[in-house]
Amino acid sequence: ALVVLLLGGPMAYGAPGYQHFVVGNPADVVTTTTPLLVLQGGGTDVDENFVRMGAASGGGDFVVIRASGTDAYNPYIFGLCGCDSVETIVFKNRNAAFDAFVLERIRNAEALFLAGGDQSEYVRFWKNTPVEDAINALANVKKVPVGGTSAGMAILSQFVYSAMSNSSLASAEAPADPFHRDLTLDRDFLALPVGAGMITDQHLQERDRMGRTVAFLARLVRDGW
Repeated sequence: ALVVLLLGGPMAYGAPGYQHFVVGNPADVVTTTTPLLVLQGGGTDVDENFVRMGAASGGGDFVVIRASGTDAYNPYIFGLCGCDSVETIVFKNRNAAFDAFVLERIRNAEALFLAGGDQSEYVRFWKNTPVEDAINALANVKKVPVGGTSAGMAILSQFVYSAMSNSSLASAEAPADPFHRDLTLDRDFLALPVGAGMITDQHLQERDRMGRTVAFLARLVRDGW
């Protein structure tokens, strides 16, 4: 039973501050990677994105990081990417961003995907931590495919709608008052290829967010960013 678990079954590890789940081979492998940036706006996941990320990873270890949710991405991505393993790390607080095991798993990744959720938690948990450094190193030094959806996509650009208030900014509010309390911006978090000078917004059409996106741009200009 132990052999079956190691070879094929999902394994879960827990420690203060995070949960870790893996399917496939839990040992580290080293493959040749090709840089790729995947910006997925949210809603339905796109199978081809994970197929291409897996190909760009050279079939290496695919890591998903998030601050809420489960390991549901593991079997889904594993069935698409042709990778040696897929693992998910769920951060519970900022302390996990300094954990040696967590940092090793991220640094060893041949592909990295940031799941959806609440981007304010990503900023609070990861900015100015070794996790931020690890993500930047994966993209800029190791040159692995990096992607994100919804909140995960939100933090991949140089400028970030950080969503630090208790409610999400609406297009009806933002153009009327570009200094609305819900219009919270951040910058210089991640430094990914082609992300410079960019701000992203997600669920754009279905949640009618064009007005707030224009307000983001106006604030960036007005604030001298």
